[in-house]
Amino acid sequence: MTEEEPQNAPAEETEEASKAEGSEAAEAAEPATDTDSSAAPHEKEPLTRGTKIRIAVAAACIAVVAVTAAATFVSTNMAEYQKAVGSYDRSAAALQERNEALDQAIASLELLVNSGAQPLEPRLIDEANTLIQEAEGEKDAVPPMPSGIEDIRNTTNRIRISGNYAQIIARLNEAEDALEGSIALRELVVDPTASNVVERLLTVPHIIAAEAVTPDNDPNSLLNAEEGYSAMVYFSYSLIIQDNVYGEGVIGKGTSGGGSVEVYPTVEQAEARNDYISQFDNTDLAPGYHEVVGSIVVRVSDRLTPERQKKLADEVVEALTTLPEEEKRAK
Repeated sequence: MTEEEPQNAPAEETEEASKAEGSEAAEAAEPATDTDSSAAPHEKEPLTRGTKIRIAVAAACIAVVAVTAAATFVSTNMAEYQKAVGSYDRSAAALQERNEALDQAIASLELLVNSGAQPLEPRLIDEANTLIQEAEGEKDAVPPMPSGIEDIRNTTNRIRISGNYAQIIARLNEAEDALEGSIALRELVVDPTASNVVERLLTVPHIIAAEAVTPDNDPNSLLNAEEGYSAMVYFSYSLIIQDNVYGEGVIGKGTSGGGSVEVYPTVEQAEARNDYISQFDNTDLAPGYHEVVGSIVVRVSDRLTPERQKKLADEVVEALTTLPEEEKRAK
């Protein structure tokens, strides 16, 4: 029995070694367990059906709000755009109407200027042409409509203050009236007929008679002669005592009885005649007051005072240059 104990000792050692090995194996296995436990929190739990429904409903609500906001923004912008376009269209149409009114005033004056009719005052033609150029330079064109709402509004505001043509149109109309009147006036005083002169003279206060010469009784023998007059009308004035004037009748007494109106074919001839008469001013052969209007030389008797001569000449010129329409309105 005693001899068998050494055989049992190795067995106990073997058991202890096995336990030790088991303990080490357990310790070696522990890190793997820690790794698995730390990885567990990163794993996502599967969504439940209810959660998925709630998420889908929330997303749909957000989409509806976004679409509604976008639609409201687009609708508001479209309304503002249409309003801006409407204002632009109305302002552009109004400016176009003002432009047409200016064009009509320009065209009317141009038509008269280019008609070939000559005014008594030639400078009116040059003044009319200058004014036409000025008016054309003041014309405001309708600008094109931009694309942006704010740009459309700004353009509309500029259009509204454009095309203020009231003053220039008034000047064009005044120029046309002046030119028209001067043309008509020239017809009255550039080579008028003797009968027209007589008719006009008899409207002057204190002129009691007017008579045109004929080839048979022309004291100067210049009627229709080369460099002569186309008509000669003598008139008598009541403030001159006719019995004290030498000669018989209105023509026989000549300019001394009141005055005379010499009519020439051209303005140049009338001016030349007036220059000739001027040579005798302030001499013993004083011809009395004289002046040119158109192609007419108006002369007044030196038997009147200088003041009265000028007054009578003014009245004669006014009668000769009064348009029939003006006379009718005066009545």
